[in-house]
Amino acid sequence: MSVVISADVVGGALIVLAAFVAMEAVSYLTHRFVMHGFGFGLHKSHHVNRDGGFEMNDLYPMMFSSVAILSFTAGTFLPAVRPLVLVGTGITLYGVAYLFVHEIYIHRRLWAVRHRYRLLEWMKASHRIHHLFGGEPFGMLLPVVPRQLRERAAAIPYEPYADVRSARRPGTQRRGTRPAAA
Repeated sequence: MSVVISADVVGGALIVLAAFVAMEAVSYLTHRFVMHGFGFGLHKSHHVNRDGGFEMNDLYPMMFSSVAILSFTAGTFLPAVRPLVLVGTGITLYGVAYLFVHEIYIHRRLWAVRHRYRLLEWMKASHRIHHLFGGEPFGMLLPVVPRQLRERAAAIPYEPYADVRSARRPGTQRRGTRPAAA
């Protein structure tokens, strides 16, 4: 039995992949020029110590998902732009990757991943540099950090995004929890 893959399937997969890859550039540019530019009012909640839960910065992924929703809608109802369904799929897959890497693995906002993975640890170390200095790298899945900046960050013991569930100021506790017995 032979498997035949049609050109439509290969072409569709390439559109999804291209949209996914393009989203890293879109993410970089948006993070650099919007979130750290005129939109910093919403994004600054991500750069301050917090107690978990919703932060104003969470509005950005909600806004970005509207692009995928519009792509799905237009591609579904307008036959001339049907490939936009595939573009929406690539955007959505990037969003899922971002959710896992940034929110779950790096910031542990939803739950913590118990294992460490070399590629994800590299992304986490790169993102730490962004939080330390507020500048590069602005990319998420392909953060480019000059060696000199990595060396500068390595000399700083401060962890800008310690696990919010365990990193509490002395004398404070999480809502709904009891103080530890002395």
